[in-house]
Amino acid sequence: MNISAPSASERVVMLISHHAHPEIVTGAEKVLLMLGAALLEMRLKVVWISPGPGLSVVRADQMGMESRIIPFPLLWSFIYSPGRLGDEIGMLQMRAEGSLLDQAIAEISPSLIIANSAINAFPLVIAQKRKIPVWWYIHETVPSKPETLPLLALIHGHGDRILVPSAIIAQSLASAGQRQIDLLPYGVVILDHLFVRERRKVVRQTLSWTDSDAVIGWFGSIYAGKGLIELIRACRSLKSQEKIVLLAAGNIGDDDYFRMCQEEAKWMEAVEYHYLGALPDISDLLLAVDMVVVPSLVEEAFPNVALEAMALSICIVAFKSGGLKEIVIDGKTGMLIDKGDTASLGAAIQKLIDEPDIRAAMGQQGRQRAVELYHYDNFKRLVNAMISQQGGRGPV
Repeated sequence: MNISAPSASERVVMLISHHAHPEIVTGAEKVLLMLGAALLEMRLKVVWISPGPGLSVVRADQMGMESRIIPFPLLWSFIYSPGRLGDEIGMLQMRAEGSLLDQAIAEISPSLIIANSAINAFPLVIAQKRKIPVWWYIHETVPSKPETLPLLALIHGHGDRILVPSAIIAQSLASAGQRQIDLLPYGVVILDHLFVRERRKVVRQTLSWTDSDAVIGWFGSIYAGKGLIELIRACRSLKSQEKIVLLAAGNIGDDDYFRMCQEEAKWMEAVEYHYLGALPDISDLLLAVDMVVVPSLVEEAFPNVALEAMALSICIVAFKSGGLKEIVIDGKTGMLIDKGDTASLGAAIQKLIDEPDIRAAMGQQGRQRAVELYHYDNFKRLVNAMISQQGGRGPV
């Protein structure tokens, strides 16, 4: 989409996403879209920049943002080869001036730039050189190790505001600098509980699930860090007189790992297993399952799927990973299990299958927690306050 130049009085916020996928919207993209929605409600002009085409670009257009696809480099070494971070950051700094992204920023002249993800450093380098206020919304823990020190130095040396969704990310960043770090937890839309109940009935009937069937949901990118194979192994011990269903949905990040999961699933005698592929919208499935399992082996920042499930009164079972320990109250809104302990994971799932009243009570308490702490209205108020504060420091 062509972007018109702003008028002298128009306030423009540029949201720069680190990723785009043709079939799914990642958690970090979803939150950036939610941030865009809050800004649009404040009557700001919002421009969405993506390094490639994808579903998040389509969603941004549908919401009323203006979008542009501009290829630009990312700090992939943070994920794949941390020892190269220093060299890669140096290359970003050399390539910034005159780049396609630099030209677009000069043309659009935003009042504020917001970039997501620790690997999305290029916009920060450009914004600092052009003296444009910039916020960096970081969704990953960055351990303080010799190989990550260049990235930590970059984070603390760039950006007018560092935003994080969870305390565990704030702690990982604070260990390497004195910059203020602002907590902006993800928001979730809370649907009317009567609508959820009726829609759940319709979806379960459509899928031929009875009220007594136990349906377990797993949603995420398929690679070793997300723990799908651990869940499948945990489910091998499950037993019930009624049907047990395990649903898995997500994009395949590792083909070999996916094949291992599919082979492992053949050993589940009492569980009906379905892999549904990468789905653009999981909302109906999410409200129809009986529990959502998040067996992450990586330090999760603040998994959207856990918040969305809680908002729908769905019980959570999760490994004690990162922000999940902040979202889920063990024994009250769900169950937390030591990472990698498949026996205990299976036992927790079995307990919730056998005791639906406990499962329902945890789901209700989870919904209440989502309403109190993570409601979209709370998120919007925080964004509004930050924008108002920024107005005193810069052009927004």
